[in-house]
Amino acid sequence: MGHFIIVMALILVSVGPALAGPPLLTDDTGTPGDRNWEINIAYTLDKRHAETTHETPILDLNYGVGDNIQLKYEVPWLVLHENGVGTKSGLGNSVVGLKWRFLDEKRDGVAMSVYPQFEFNNPTTSADRGIVDEGTDLRLPVQATRKFGPVWVNGEVGYTFRQHSEDEWLYGLSSGYEVSDGLTLLGEIHGGATKEFKSHEVVFNLGTQWDFAKRYGLLASAGRSFKSGTSGEPNLLLYLGLQVRL
Repeated sequence: MGHFIIVMALILVSVGPALAGPPLLTDDTGTPGDRNWEINIAYTLDKRHAETTHETPILDLNYGVGDNIQLKYEVPWLVLHENGVGTKSGLGNSVVGLKWRFLDEKRDGVAMSVYPQFEFNNPTTSADRGIVDEGTDLRLPVQATRKFGPVWVNGEVGYTFRQHSEDEWLYGLSSGYEVSDGLTLLGEIHGGATKEFKSHEVVFNLGTQWDFAKRYGLLASAGRSFKSGTSGEPNLLLYLGLQVRL
């Protein structure tokens, strides 16, 4: 397992441009630009041993305020299937966030940002029916990006405060390779661990972004994870989406 992580890390830092974020889990330092919209409409799948969760769709809205600030709102429609129980659906949690890139690579040699995000239950019955966990989450991550000619490396580390469950560390390392103009291959290692590191999950993702028009792109990724400390290891993770830039 340890050798596999090292090999994947070497692969990820050896490829280049198009930054992270959707379809990957690791966020980046990029922002849409002043008064620009970046809208991601996607389907996701999280298939575990005992249950399968579909986001169908997830709506991810991002708006640029100046060149260095991004406002975010995200909400999914969830379909949850539990083996032996059945299927139920409802509105998922909302996420609001604000990204501030306080260092720019051209000026400072490296790009760095903070991206606090707050997740909360919507006024529906989804928490009562067990579709989402009850309570709020506050994520406080920091991102850093550096380019070396055609190669870039993007990293993220942070901490999540949870209202009704154990707090969690998060981290990620992502990169990509621009195969041709508008077509990029992506990869990442993304992890989360409880405060005492009793439960630890590492996700390996491969993906692509294809900008088939000036304002439109297709996003896709697939991966799986390795989990220690608890049951419920994902068998499959998928992301398929359309990106609209206005």
